[in-house]
Amino acid sequence: MQNYSETLVFRQVAFPVSAFDYLKQFQRDHERSTGIHLNNNQALARIMAEHRQSNEASEEHGHEDEPGESLRKHR
Repeated sequence: MQNYSETLVFRQVAFPVSAFDYLKQFQRDHERSTGIHLNNNQALARIMAEHRQSNEASEEHGHEDEPGESLRKHR
C-alpha cells in the first residue's frame, strides 16, 4: 500500500474522462481481486509505481525510450 514515511503532496488536478475512467476501473478490478478498496490517491500511486517498475525493467533489457515515450504508447 502507501508508504507513510514519504511526504505527501496535495494538489488539485483535472483528468480527462478516459483517464479517470481507467482509474476507477483499476480500483474496481483491484477490489474484486483482493477484497481491498483503494481510494483515488492509493490507486494512482499504485498505477504510477507499476509504470515506474515497467520502465525500469525495460531499461534493464535495453529497451530505453525517450522521456514520456511509454506514456504515449499507452494512450
